[in-house]
Amino acid sequence: YNTWVGAVVGAIPPVMGWTAATGGSIMDVEALLLGSTLYLWQMPHFFALSFMHRVDYQRGGFAMVPCLEPDGERTASIVVRYAWYLSAVPFVATAAEVTSSMFALEGVALNAYALTMAHRFQRERTNANARKVFLTSLWYLPCLLMLFLIHSKSWDDEKKNKNDFIANYLSGQIHYVREKGRELCVHEAVLPMITSQGKDSCPISVATRQTTSRNISTTAVHEASTTATSMEEALTTTVNAAAGTKSGVTSAENLNQ
Repeated sequence: YNTWVGAVVGAIPPVMGWTAATGGSIMDVEALLLGSTLYLWQMPHFFALSFMHRVDYQRGGFAMVPCLEPDGERTASIVVRYAWYLSAVPFVATAAEVTSSMFALEGVALNAYALTMAHRFQRERTNANARKVFLTSLWYLPCLLMLFLIHSKSWDDEKKNKNDFIANYLSGQIHYVREKGRELCVHEAVLPMITSQGKDSCPISVATRQTTSRNISTTAVHEASTTATSMEEALTTTVNAAAGTKSGVTSAENLNQ
């Protein structure tokens, strides 16, 4: 179980980074998703590596899973199982409203290739296929984290980023990349050719507009509530002032009498 225990240590750095950069808690959904991603990713990565070098591990006296079985069946099963777990991360992030729906959509393509390599290794447990899984894991992680970063909804919080120069700059760059990505959106390119509604039919655009509308509505309600509170406070102050003036006049009249 050394790999499972060691993976906990490997999952801590992104959680530390999140809490340091945002001042949030380790129990924030974003922190949990980042930590879970790093934890799950290490299984295909290290089990493929230990399978390739199982002879060396065995000579060194390390009781790795590939050293304890003759055919690598359990090792391949672990690789495939955790590859499937990883494929669920974009959907969980989208369902939790941490990222936009584009993260789930692009994650399908990314995880489809990773799952293909994992299942190929399960069908034919050779060093060559294990090496393909290992090499895939090297570019898979930075790509997944980059997509998570680009599609994170934390960049849409203008009030949060307004007073932070670095966060404001990064937010601008992220929104620029998003706009360029929308220009390459298959829905927005193809649908205008086959329907009169054009971009209005793109599910990604619709989802984006709905999210924007909800944000605008929430902001409007908050501003209206703030205005009503301010008016109520002003009215109370006026009434108190009037009451004070009346009391002063009454006191003056009593003195005159």
